[in-house]
Amino acid sequence: MTAIAASSDPRRQRLKHGVALLLPAMLFGFLVAAQWQGQPERSSIAVRYNTPLTDAAFALQKEQNDLKVQLQDLRTQLDQIQSNAATQSGAASELQKRIDELKAQAGLTAVTGDGVVVQLDDSHTVAAGATNLDQAICHSTDLTDILNTAWRGGAQAISVNAQRVVSSTSVYCVGSTIMVNGTLLSPPFNIAVIGPQNSVLGAFDDPNQLRDIKARRDVQGLGFRVTRANAINVPAYDGALTVRIASPQ
Repeated sequence: MTAIAASSDPRRQRLKHGVALLLPAMLFGFLVAAQWQGQPERSSIAVRYNTPLTDAAFALQKEQNDLKVQLQDLRTQLDQIQSNAATQSGAASELQKRIDELKAQAGLTAVTGDGVVVQLDDSHTVAAGATNLDQAICHSTDLTDILNTAWRGGAQAISVNAQRVVSSTSVYCVGSTIMVNGTLLSPPFNIAVIGPQNSVLGAFDDPNQLRDIKARRDVQGLGFRVTRANAINVPAYDGALTVRIASPQ
């Protein structure tokens, strides 16, 4: 009997040690789980964009704004020189008229007229961590599709958030923003379109046009609306002209 009791002591000791180690392990696991669950979810918007790329874009934006100011000053001086020269002779006056016509065709003069205004905005009904977030926000391709539809409807002049759209205009995404003419823009986007209202509205109402945008508006709540407007102001293009070869029609 004494031998049996003695042989059971080591097993009791191992059991006690096992229980002593199990309790701290369970407590540590509980604390880790609580810490993990207590951390707020990071928005997918915050992690999907490249911060260095966005910072570089903002730096280039500042440099471009400075160059635009210099360019505008030079254009003002050129306009003054051309205006003074036009008063010298009839031939110079005719030449100045032709220059003004070409500037208007190139989008270098401001325009006022009737047309439509298109409003495009991110959805405000979809949560930041939703799996379908990409379907609820504006993309550069959305703006491109809207611009093409407006031209198809007979638009004569277009601007996006006061950025004049011309033949050399580029539209693309940089991080969470969209660049138009090299200028960083964020939603909401107001696209001003000067042109025959019925024709332009007909292009936007066409069920075969902008199917993806209209579907996302109805399902994800993407902001998209087209309305008539009078006396719309579309500013002149103030960026650099990169066209090397062109011929007037």
